[in-house]
Amino acid sequence: MLAPHDGRLARLTATAVGRAAALCPLVAADELAAVLYRAGGTAVDPSLDPRLPRLLCDRAVRPLDLRGYARSGAEHWEGWTAQGVETDELVHKIYVSPTVAALPVALPVVFDLAVRHGVPSWKVGADAPGIHRADKVVLYLPTARKADDVAALLADALADLPAQGVPFSGQVGQTGIVSRGQDQGRQSWRAAVCAAVAQALHDSRSRLADVPPARLADEALRALANDIDVVTWHPGLPVAA
Repeated sequence: MLAPHDGRLARLTATAVGRAAALCPLVAADELAAVLYRAGGTAVDPSLDPRLPRLLCDRAVRPLDLRGYARSGAEHWEGWTAQGVETDELVHKIYVSPTVAALPVALPVVFDLAVRHGVPSWKVGADAPGIHRADKVVLYLPTARKADDVAALLADALADLPAQGVPFSGQVGQTGIVSRGQDQGRQSWRAAVCAAVAQALHDSRSRLADVPPARLADEALRALANDIDVVTWHPGLPVAA
């Protein structure tokens, strides 16, 4: 395969693409995209108290003044959004991905920094599957510059914590605990990238029937290189439909 960028997330992504290449063409492109999207998640600990994720959120927000934010709860997420914000414009994403064990330390740092720096919206996994997924904490911002600035601050503040890491996102800092993405319209950055990679793997397999998975992954990534940064996976050009 192409040599991955010297970063934890790029290496995780390269591994995910290689494993997906071994499944192609046994798995349809849409199913392969789902496999790629779930890459980086960990198995749910059966001993985990199901109340823990929301208890951690409650503890993280307790010392903060969130009167300007509306809290929303969904089946898998807890979210906070500044009142009056147009969420469709918040397409610049920061992923924060500590290990599950590090969440009690990480969440208060993330929440405090989000409030102090005016982050207009963020969400956290609020059940056991939610906190075991790679993209367990997501912050949404209106501009790339603001997202880059806040991501750098978070990477520095969380540098001593163990990272789980989010494949198919652009690493910020040295550890992989913080990374960047950028939604396109109403489509998730990672969903768009994973769909493009899955389709490229199938297209490459149709042309190269007998090559090994490593060669297949290499060819698929080369085919995407004009549309996606397949080295660092930072958001840049729009992902081709």
